[in-house]
Amino acid sequence: MPGYKNRSLDQTKRLINRKIRLEICAVDDVEWHKEPNDHQFNTVTVVMRDRAMRQDDSKSYYRAKLPVLQNFEGGHHLGGNFNPRKGDLVYVLFYKEREGIVLGNAWSWAEYPICRPTPYDIALKGGQWMEPYQDDNGDFPTQPYPAGKKPFCFRWFHGPVTGSTGPGRDWAWLFDYCRMGDETPSCKACKDIDSIVREGNHGMKFYSSETESKVANPLRGEYFSPCGSYWMFDSLDSDISSEMFTEGKGFWTLQGALALADLKGHIRHYPDGDMEIHSATSDPNDNTGVRCAVAAPNSTKYDFAFEAIDFTTGAYIRILKTGEIKLHSATKITLDAPESEETGHNTNQSCTHGSCSCSLGGGGGGGGVNSGWPSSEW
Repeated sequence: MPGYKNRSLDQTKRLINRKIRLEICAVDDVEWHKEPNDHQFNTVTVVMRDRAMRQDDSKSYYRAKLPVLQNFEGGHHLGGNFNPRKGDLVYVLFYKEREGIVLGNAWSWAEYPICRPTPYDIALKGGQWMEPYQDDNGDFPTQPYPAGKKPFCFRWFHGPVTGSTGPGRDWAWLFDYCRMGDETPSCKACKDIDSIVREGNHGMKFYSSETESKVANPLRGEYFSPCGSYWMFDSLDSDISSEMFTEGKGFWTLQGALALADLKGHIRHYPDGDMEIHSATSDPNDNTGVRCAVAAPNSTKYDFAFEAIDFTTGAYIRILKTGEIKLHSATKITLDAPESEETGHNTNQSCTHGSCSCSLGGGGGGGGVNSGWPSSEW
C-alpha cells in the first residue's frame, strides 16, 4: 500500500518551499538613499547561489531591490542605516515565490570573521571595501575575498571567562586607522587592551576598575593621536609600572609629541591640585626647558605658590607661600618703565643707583618715586 500520509506531507512541504524558503545569496548590487527626493531606500539585488542552470540569459536567478533588515529606529530622517556590500553572502527569506527580504549577513569561507579572545568579547571592525572578483555568470568564485583594509575598530574585552565579574571589561576605540588590524586582518594578536599599541594609531582607551592592563592604572581614560600626543586621566592609584608618566589618582596630562619617544611640552594637573605648563618633558626629573607652575594651598610637591623658571639658565621668578617674591638671574635683571615705585626698606646696605631717592643713595630726598629711570640694571 502506498504511504498516502507521507506523500501528502511531502507534497505539502514542496508547496510551502515554493512559497516560503530561506536561501543564502550573494549581493550583486547595492541601492541606497543618497538624495532627499530620490525613491531609493537601502536595498540590494542578489544572485541566488542554488539554481539549476549556471547559464541563464534571462537572469531569472536575480532578485532585485530586496529590503534589508536594519537598525531602523523609526521616525523621519532617523535610524542607523547600513547595507551589505557587493559580494557579501546574505540570508534571504523568500515569500510569495519571488518576494524576499535580507535578514542579515552569512559567514562563509569567503568571509571569515575576525578573531576574539573569548566568545563574549565585543568586536566591531569595519573598513574600506575591497571589491571581490565576479565572473560573467554573476558568481564570486575566487575565495576568500580580499581582506578589509584601513579598518576602524571598536572593542570591549570581556576578560577571563569565570562566570562572575572580575578582571577585564576594558574598552578601546580606534579611528583611521588601526595599524595592527591593517597588517593582520584576522586580528589574531588582539588579546587584551594592551595589544592595541599607541604608536601610529588614533583612538581612545578606557580601563576598568579591574583592568587586564599591565601598563596602565585602573580606571584610566586616554585619548591618543598618531603623532604621539595624548590626553590621559588617572582615577586610581596602583603599583603598576605605567607606560606613561603619572602620579596616580587625580593626575591628568595633556602631552605634546612628535613620536612616542619624542615628547615635547605638556600641561599637567597633580593630585594635590598643583598645575604646570612646561615647554619640554624629561620625566621623571622634568628639569629641562621652561616651566610655569602654580601650587595648591596644601601642596606637597612645591614649597612655593608660583614659579616661572628657565632650567637652562637657572633664572626664575618665584612667589613663596609666605608672600615673599624672589627674582634670580645669573646675568642681569632689567627694569624698563617710564615710572616705577619702590616702597618699604632696601636691606642691601649699599646703593649703586647713583643719585636716586632711596635712603642709601646720594641724591637725598624722601619720595620713594623715581620718574624717568633709564633702562637700568637693578
